[in-house]
This record gives sequence, structure tokens and C-alpha cells, in this order.
Amino acid sequence: MSLFFKLGAATAAILCFSIALIVLLNYAKFETTLGELQRSRLRVLALDAKASTEAAIDLGLALPAARDAQQIVTRVSDMDPDIRGVVILDRRGTVLFQSGLHATTHLPGSARERAVWFEEAAASRDGTWNRTDSTALLVGAPILNPFSQPVGFVLIAYDRRALDARASAFLHTFARQALWPLGCGFTLVCALMWGLLKPMGQRFQAMEKTFRGMEGPEHTAPADEELRAFDARYRDASQALTRAEKSLEGT
Repeated sequence: MSLFFKLGAATAAILCFSIALIVLLNYAKFETTLGELQRSRLRVLALDAKASTEAAIDLGLALPAARDAQQIVTRVSDMDPDIRGVVILDRRGTVLFQSGLHATTHLPGSARERAVWFEEAAASRDGTWNRTDSTALLVGAPILNPFSQPVGFVLIAYDRRALDARASAFLHTFARQALWPLGCGFTLVCALMWGLLKPMGQRFQAMEKTFRGMEGPEHTAPADEELRAFDARYRDASQALTRAEKSLEGT
């Protein structure tokens, strides 16, 4: 395998790795940004549902008796077809109101575990709570009574497949728009490397041939002027070393 082929293969591998790394980093950045934007939107919806529910219980009603609560969760659920469901829980983890076909799919199986989510939401500093599983983004907000005590928890589940579809669409668009000029650039770099490395490879091949022929029984002087001068100096040094060895053997 020639040195030129080795250098060209190494350069091509480095360029391919760099292009793949750029694509993956941009895709990961877009996916993260898209997820954060969607969480921010869901926080707005959760806080709106929280405010509407709190307005209903400010009239002195207990949370389970709030007549408008079901209308509130239904309204939020209908705002986006990718919202899998909206639920309102009490502090014990009991589901009081729900809307959507998958409203309770992402909830823990036991009321005690759901109550833990309520406690986490009640202790949140920014007034919202979020969690992500393999199929949904979960965003919620605690519901406060007129005495600013948490009495419930509104939770919105958003389908992650919608985010994955948007991220995949971005990847396809990026591939169509970016990989074509990257491919052209890669071809240009390969052509430049060919022009630069080919003379170097020929020089190394000539040097290798010269070095191998220096000790052969039939020696031919290389055609290259610089190599011919090096060959002459090498042969003079070899002859001087041979004479010195014979002189030492004679003594």
C-alpha cells in the first residue's frame, strides 16, 4: 500500500468524521432547543389552567366541587392535537378531572406516587414542574387556594413523537441543504490533496527505490538530481567506512 494512498485515506476519514460530527452536533442542538421551546409553551398553558382553576375555587368552593375545572382541562387539551391529555390531581394523588384519550397514561399507578409528584410541584421554585419520559413531555403547576396553600396539581402530557417528527424533518432539510455543498467541498479538498500529495508520493517512492538499490549488487544512479547527490555522498561514506574496517582488520 503506497504512502499516498495511506495519507489520502486518512485525510478522507478525518473529513468524513468532521462532517458527521457537525451534523450530529447541529441536530442535537436543534432537538434540545425545540424541546425547551415546547416546554416553555406547555408551562404557559399549565399556568393559564392553574390561574383559571384558582379563580374558580376563590369563590369558596373546594377543588373537587369546582364546576369550571372540567371545562378548563378540556379547553387546554383541545388547544393542540399533540397534547395527549390534561389532568387535575388533588394533594393525595387522586385524579379529579381529566381530558384526552391518554390523560392518565403517563401517571404513576398508585396515588402515593402521584402524591409525590404533587409535592415536587408544590416545592418548585418557579411555580412549574416538568419531567420527560420516553413517550411524552410532562409539565405541571400546583393549584393554590385563597390562602396560598397547594391543594391540587394540573398536569399536561405532550406527545414526544411530534417533537421527534419535527427534529427528523430538520435533519432531512439540513441534509438536503447542507450535505450538497459539503459534498462539493469534500470533492474539492480531495482534488487539492491529490495535487499536493501525488508529487510527494512520487518523491517518496523514488527515495524508497534509491535506498533499496544502494546495497544491491547492481547499482543505478537515480534520475533525480538531489537524490543523485545524496546517493553519491552515501556511496563515498560507505566506501570510506569499508576502507576503515579493512584498515582496522589489518592492524
